[in-house]
Amino acid sequence: MNDNEVKNAFDHIEPEPGAQERMYANILKKAAAQKEDQNAEKNIEEKQPTAQKRRTVPMWRRWGSLAACLAIVIAAGFVLPHFLDQSEPDDPPVFVGSPFEDVDGPEGFEKLGFTIDAPENAENLYYCIYDGKIARVDFTLDGHEYTYEAAKLDGNFSRAEGDAVGSTVLNAEYGATLDCLSPDTWRAHWSKEGVNYYLSNFDGASEEAITAAAQLLMGQN
Repeated sequence: MNDNEVKNAFDHIEPEPGAQERMYANILKKAAAQKEDQNAEKNIEEKQPTAQKRRTVPMWRRWGSLAACLAIVIAAGFVLPHFLDQSEPDDPPVFVGSPFEDVDGPEGFEKLGFTIDAPENAENLYYCIYDGKIARVDFTLDGHEYTYEAAKLDGNFSRAEGDAVGSTVLNAEYGATLDCLSPDTWRAHWSKEGVNYYLSNFDGASEEAITAAAQLLMGQN
């Protein structure tokens, strides 16, 4: 309602003298206040930011991301077994047993096709088969330690390795020879009926002592 409409409406009313002007003034005052309120609300609405719309992800980006994830999973499926195989050893470790097989006495050597034994009066006897082919007897005689070995093998298979610095013939029939490897090391060896024999000493026995021990053993076999 504008000012003219309000004034025309009041023209048809017959109030008391002076009341018409007061009513008209009050109505104009209220109309102005109402208009100010409407303008204020309009300004607030104009200043208030509109709610932001959520940005939608293009479809091609969604499918692209999914394809990338799928490619990573497939690649991991091919690569992971390769790394697992590398972390594991190719072959399990092989545990090798002792080359020594203990036997109770000379009869334990029969499976080798021959037997040997320590000389009489020997002490601290130990019988074994070394590497499945070598008969061996360790013993003590007259205070010295000896190793007696025999096998159907060629070459030096005894404990006493190395070249001799001096040699002495003990028995021509058996090709028996006494080798001196050092002042404390002796090696006597001979052959009989296809079996090779070795007698070794490492604790400084005299030449006479090891010669006597070798002669005793050659007489036994």
